[in-house]
Amino acid sequence: MARRLIGLDIGTNAIAVAEIVPGDPPRLTAFGQVALPRDSMREGEVAQDAAVTEAIKRLRAEVGLRKAPVRVGIASPRLIVRQIEMPVMSRADLAGALRFQIQELIPIPVDEAVVDFAVLDEYIPEASHGADNDGEPVMRVLLAAAQRSMVLRLVEAVESAGLPVESVDLIPLALVRSLATTSDHDGGAEGIVSIGGGVTSVVVHEGGMPRFVRVLGSGGRLLTEAIAASLDATYDQAESLKRQIGLVDDDAVSQAKAATERPFGALLDEIRSSLDYYRNQPGAARLTRVQLTGGGALMAGVQDRLGALLGVPIDRAMPRHRLEVDDIGFSVDDLPRLDPYMSAAVGLALGDSGRTAIINLLPDYDPKTSSSWASRRTLIGAAAAGVLIAGLAVPTIARNNRASELNEEATSVERTNAATQTKINSLQRQAATQEKLKVLTAQVDAVLTSDVSWASMLNELARTMPNSVWLTGFQGSVTVSAAAPTTGSPTRANSASKLAAASLQGSVSFTATGLDFVSIADWLKRVSQMPAYSNLWIPQAQKSELGNRDVVTFQSTADLTDSARSQRGNDEGGQR
Repeated sequence: MARRLIGLDIGTNAIAVAEIVPGDPPRLTAFGQVALPRDSMREGEVAQDAAVTEAIKRLRAEVGLRKAPVRVGIASPRLIVRQIEMPVMSRADLAGALRFQIQELIPIPVDEAVVDFAVLDEYIPEASHGADNDGEPVMRVLLAAAQRSMVLRLVEAVESAGLPVESVDLIPLALVRSLATTSDHDGGAEGIVSIGGGVTSVVVHEGGMPRFVRVLGSGGRLLTEAIAASLDATYDQAESLKRQIGLVDDDAVSQAKAATERPFGALLDEIRSSLDYYRNQPGAARLTRVQLTGGGALMAGVQDRLGALLGVPIDRAMPRHRLEVDDIGFSVDDLPRLDPYMSAAVGLALGDSGRTAIINLLPDYDPKTSSSWASRRTLIGAAAAGVLIAGLAVPTIARNNRASELNEEATSVERTNAATQTKINSLQRQAATQEKLKVLTAQVDAVLTSDVSWASMLNELARTMPNSVWLTGFQGSVTVSAAAPTTGSPTRANSASKLAAASLQGSVSFTATGLDFVSIADWLKRVSQMPAYSNLWIPQAQKSELGNRDVVTFQSTADLTDSARSQRGNDEGGQR
């Protein structure tokens, strides 16, 4: 009997489940969806554990889902997904290499993060700027990381409903899995945009291989809240009015449409900016079309307006067309309306289909089981064995008589004297070299104490700053108040202590533009939480115009903390 594969998509407003039996094509044997209480999920993260668990239990009862392992999806603005390049090596060696570099790649402390990676492909990079291409292949690696506490809370909410979690997958990768095939790849790239209630997932792939992933912390709920505030309506009334836009022509719906214009335009601008970011990367493939899915895909005008912004065809996603659909409790006429809600759940269930990269952020994964740790234990054992053998190799001297003993002693003394003189000469040369090393070490330490990881800071800022603010200028400066010099030889411990004792002093200034003054408040709230900055302030802000839109241009300043310093001076063992 074929194994049943179950995908569970926990969105902002609803939970969807899909059960798949593998095959060619895969067969959809069950699908269902239940609503979630408002605010039980916020920006893709569990906010009310009991409410989410109860909704999953209700969904199980309605669909008739038996207890079986499930694949849960995650999509949050705090999710870190990036593509890196590494020399070609085995997966075990790659795991070991990443273990020593991971803190430079993610803005989350390693002991608080869940990390996984997938090798996408291998290629030989082209030579640039006249440089010789040595022809050495590299591999593209997709790296994903999330806060361990965030993932654990999601897993616990699901397992409390009686469903064991088999893996925690990325919603953007699930979308590629359910909507892309290798036949879509004609040398170009395809975008997929899933607009949910609280988050919007944007992913670009080439023939099923993901090239760009971004999760936005906004969705259709912003429009509902704008209607409720403008018309002084309840949330449910506002949601009903939003669904009538483009279908009903009366005063209330017209007012609701007007209220959504600004947040709707801002959401589409964020989607456009995300896809433009991909298109502007060196070597990016041409974007040929975008598939639109999620509940927000049903909003009136979204397809035409997004197409006008991007200049490419926008198609409604139809995941059913890649499946054989059993009797799942819906009439044939009702099946098309399921498409926007089906993509993520189906893609999660197809997790081991081999259609695209596989990521598993289930916290039980322990990177210490990789071969790099086993090889380290082997090296330690070999070193211990070497010491034992050296201890046994004690030379013996045969003595035949007293005369030969005296001769041997005299010869030994001569050899010792010659060896001692050689050692004295060697130590004199080493002393001179040691003195030079002290000078060089002091110079290196002086540089490392002021070494700020500007790229990491800007990457973290891009992920932390509000979506309603965009950065137009950045300046940073650093001065160093060095500690007293360390005496003794320039050991790794001395260098590390000098780096730890030195105090990093510096400041940064930003020039930015926000949609309104609320955006500035969001900037202060979010950016002040970054450990690299302190004393964040807004010395200047003024209203201005951008095209036909009112915006706010402002300046922001902050002091740098020691967290802004790069880790290059504190590698394991003090190695540089």
